[in-house]
Parts: sequence; C-alpha cells; structure tokens
Amino acid sequence: MMSELDQHLFQLILLLLLSASIYVIIIIVFIYARSKYKGGLIGQVINMIIGTTGFLLIADISLFLTINYGLVFAYTASVVFKIIALIILAVGGLRLFAE
Repeated sequence: MMSELDQHLFQLILLLLLSASIYVIIIIVFIYARSKYKGGLIGQVINMIIGTTGFLLIADISLFLTINYGLVFAYTASVVFKIIALIILAVGGLRLFAE
C-alpha cells in the first residue's frame, strides 16, 4: 500500500501532466493558426498568446523541481515564470493599444 506522501506526489504529478498537456494542445492550435494568419494584428495577438502560454507551461513544469529541490524553490520558480507570462501579455497588449 502506498504511503500518504507517495499518494500526494502521485496526485501532484498527475495534475501537472494534465495541465501541461492542455498547454501543449493550446500551443499546437495557435501555431497552426499562426501559419494561417501571418502578419497583421491577428498574427501579433497569436504570437502573444503563444508566448504567454509557453511561459505558463514552463511555470507548471517547474513544479516538477519539487522532487529534487524542495517545494519552496519549485514554487518560487513557478511564480517567476507566471509573472514573466503576465508581463508578456501586458506589454503585448500595450503595444497593440499604442498602434
């Protein structure tokens, strides 16, 4: 029988894999859309969404560092990558409004 710590670790890994797979599907869809809508305002928005989703994916993958480096380091890395993703979204949105 699995110990309680192993069960929580298994649940964490399962949820992280689920969220990572959703991010990968979103990125694949927008890469396909980027090839269809090259250039212009729609192309810029698609690039911004791909960049934001990519950094959110890295933020969730960084939680796998919990196993080797501990929860504090992994959570800090995750928060830093989420902040980078939101900065990409904010700066890209401001650039679109400025045009």
